[in-house]
Amino acid sequence: MSKTTIPLGTGVTGTLGVANGGTGLSSGTSGQFLKFTGGTTLASSADNGKIAQVLGVQKTDKASTSSTSYADISGLSQAITPSATSSKILVMVSIKGIASDNSTTDALNLRLMRDSTQLSEAAGITFGSTEQDNQSCPIVFLDSPSSTSELTYHMEFKSRLSNSSSINNTSGDDDSELVVMEVLA
Repeated sequence: MSKTTIPLGTGVTGTLGVANGGTGLSSGTSGQFLKFTGGTTLASSADNGKIAQVLGVQKTDKASTSSTSYADISGLSQAITPSATSSKILVMVSIKGIASDNSTTDALNLRLMRDSTQLSEAAGITFGSTEQDNQSCPIVFLDSPSSTSELTYHMEFKSRLSNSSSINNTSGDDDSELVVMEVLA
C-alpha cells in the first residue's frame, strides 16, 4: 500500500483531520478561537472574559452639597454602550477628598447609579466637628445590564444632616475617578 502526499499549500478543502495536522473542525463562529482541550485535541471556544472596552473620567474640581436629597456629582458620569446583552459592566469608583466644609458633625452619603437605577450605596461617611480632613471612598460593582443600548453610570451624593459637605479634589493625587469596563461573557 502506497501513501499519498497531499500538497497543503494548494487545493485543500474540507476538514483536515487531527491525525493529518489539522484541527478536525469544519467551521467556527465569529469571536471564537482555537484551544487545546487536552493532549492533542483542539476545539473552538468563545472569547469569554475579555475586556472589550474601558472608559473613564476624572473629577478635578470641588463639589459641595448641604442637601438631604441625592444629586449628581458633576463630572463623575460615564456612558458606555455594551456590544452584547450578555456582557457585564465592571464599574470602579474612587471618591477622594470627602470633608466637612464648616467644622460640623455630618455624614456624606454616596450612591452609584446606572441611568435612574441605584446599583450601590456607600452610606454614612462620617466626620466629627473637628474633622475637616480628606477621606476616601472606593466603590466596585459588577453590573449585568442585559442591554446593547447606551448606559450612563454616575455618582450622586447627599448630606445626611443638612450641613455642607464636599468632595474636594484639590490636587492630582486627590482626583476622584469613575471607570467602566465591558467584560464579554
